[in-house]
Amino acid sequence: MRKHRFSARALIRLCLAGCLIMLFLSPALAYEASTLYNGCSGEEVRQLQQALIDLGFLDGKADGVFGNKTENAVRAFQKKNKLTADGLAGEKTRELALNSAAKLKNPSATPVPQTVYADPPTTPTIGTAATRIPASKANAGLLFGGNYDTIRYGDKGERVKILQNALIDTGFLKGKADGDFGDLTLNAVVAFQQYQKLTADGLAGKKTLEALEKAVKNGTKVSTTPVPAATPAPTATPKPADTPSDINARMSIPSLSSVQLMHWFNDVKPSISNGQYLLICDPSTGLNWTLRVMSRGRHCDCEPLTSQDTRTMVTAFGGINTWNQKAVYVKLPDGRWTIGSTHDMPHDSGGIKNNDFNGHLCVHFLRDMSEAQKNDPKYGVANQQTIRSFWKQLTGQDITK
Repeated sequence: MRKHRFSARALIRLCLAGCLIMLFLSPALAYEASTLYNGCSGEEVRQLQQALIDLGFLDGKADGVFGNKTENAVRAFQKKNKLTADGLAGEKTRELALNSAAKLKNPSATPVPQTVYADPPTTPTIGTAATRIPASKANAGLLFGGNYDTIRYGDKGERVKILQNALIDTGFLKGKADGDFGDLTLNAVVAFQQYQKLTADGLAGKKTLEALEKAVKNGTKVSTTPVPAATPAPTATPKPADTPSDINARMSIPSLSSVQLMHWFNDVKPSISNGQYLLICDPSTGLNWTLRVMSRGRHCDCEPLTSQDTRTMVTAFGGINTWNQKAVYVKLPDGRWTIGSTHDMPHDSGGIKNNDFNGHLCVHFLRDMSEAQKNDPKYGVANQQTIRSFWKQLTGQDITK
């Protein structure tokens, strides 16, 4: 009897423990069933990521893993749509994201009499391939789905493809839309802005996007792809004073005959000293800014000389601070022009006060690829690839070592 009583008590305790465990787990199980959050994975996560990519809130590829980048994108989407910005993709957040992306991509079921371009006859569209926008939406001014958030240099995704296709259709951009806002797209945006007499800053904001929608609707098409107009070259000596809204005047890019391919260790580094100035010219826009040399190792650490130089530099990079490198022309202190690769992300320390740049940046020059692969296998090599690609674009010549 004693043994049986003990077994009965143990069974009762086991049942009570099971009930308590289920009581505590049931909210978590319900939470997991209805909400996607950091750490989740699977097809539902992939679909959410793709929607966020299409809407311009997430970069990269949908991999079905809900990590920090996806959580930040969810928060940004929630904030934009006045939802609770908690980074948890509940039913309301997912439904709004998926529906908004579908509305941006899917053709309208109702054809309109006026076609913009003669593609499929039943549902006129603008653009190419999967990014084509129904002509009915374009005629209604909805080329960008009513989303006029700024598209800028370095952005990637569906909205960039739509922008590129519109620039292609109006004659401001050649080639195929790849969804990557790089130098060619920046050049086309600046050219379109100049054509429309808008502020030519390379930022595709509300005024630019609305003007582009109108141009597409009206069938505007320039005969040749324009090049942004350049203004006379400014003096290399920066002005001591600047006004908050100013950027440096655009300059004519140097002629190819004046540009030399110079090696960092053999040519550039021995010819410059700390405290001297480099003049940087963006090939796409003619924007230029002055940098002061801070130190010289395997690359050149520099900082913008004035706040106006900082504003100009950031404008050339699409209005953001980014590690994405850009090929540039560089005028050395002795007056020679060469090419380099740089970014505009402030890091570590800087020495100039009141230049609105909290740190310094790096300018890379040509190095042997084998040496770069040994000492700087990631970012250093990426800059070397940018330099080589730019030189081939300019001259048609490959750099073999």
